Amino acid sequence: MEKTQIVIGIPGKWKSRTEIIQAVASKSGGYLMAGNIIHNAQKNVGFQVEVYEYDSNLSETFKYACRGSISKEVLVEVDNHTYTLYVITDVKDIQDVKNVVDLGVGLLKAGGIAVKIENSGLAHSKEDWLELQNNPEYFPLYSHFVTLIGEGNVYYSCGMQVFGLPDVITSSQLSPEDAADLINNFNLYNLVERPSIKEGETFSVGQDTSVMRIAIMNDSRYDEDNLFYNPFGLIELREKKEKGKFWNIFK
Repeated sequence: MEKTQIVIGIPGKWKSRTEIIQAVASKSGGYLMAGNIIHNAQKNVGFQVEVYEYDSNLSETFKYACRGSISKEVLVEVDNHTYTLYVITDVKDIQDVKNVVDLGVGLLKAGGIAVKIENSGLAHSKEDWLELQNNPEYFPLYSHFVTLIGEGNVYYSCGMQVFGLPDVITSSQLSPEDAADLINNFNLYNLVERPSIKEGETFSVGQDTSVMRIAIMNDSRYDEDNLFYNPFGLIELREKKEKGKFWNIFK
């Protein structure tokens, strides 16, 4: 796949930048931090890192991004953070995404509190992220990086660009449950099988579900400099009996 970027943020209560470097060296499991680079020689992987000082709005963004999955106690810890490490890396295949997961584990062991995916606005607790490292299934990896959003007259996914794939958009004429089932199934099919998808082809979740027609388009939801923007575009799934476009909410 073409290269794209993942950005994750990990706050911690380190006393100084020197303590961050020392904690990474001694507790992260093989990572070393020097300047704006974190590197693991054994895995032969490197990442860009930016260190930011206290942000008074950070706990509020984590509270919204975690959607109830992070406890109030941990959110208090986030509010008391001293620094946040923002890791930025190019990804070209799913192994690169897993390398980001491994790095996140290392930084959490080195004093990080929680993880926020800046490409989709999702946040995860330390325990949840540590469990992800040892789970070989596709769905947990997908669900940690991709979120579903309902807006106006559409539902859509956000975050598939980290896998080098387009996001999916569909009509809100579906129920939230049916829309989520449709989008998740299509995204996982695309992620696991990597099919060659063409304009006008059809897709359905099962024999007794609606047949959806595929349209391929550019991502007009976000500006190109927005981390949510998907350079791989959008796939519109629309019931065959429906006519017209519904996605012009983003125009």
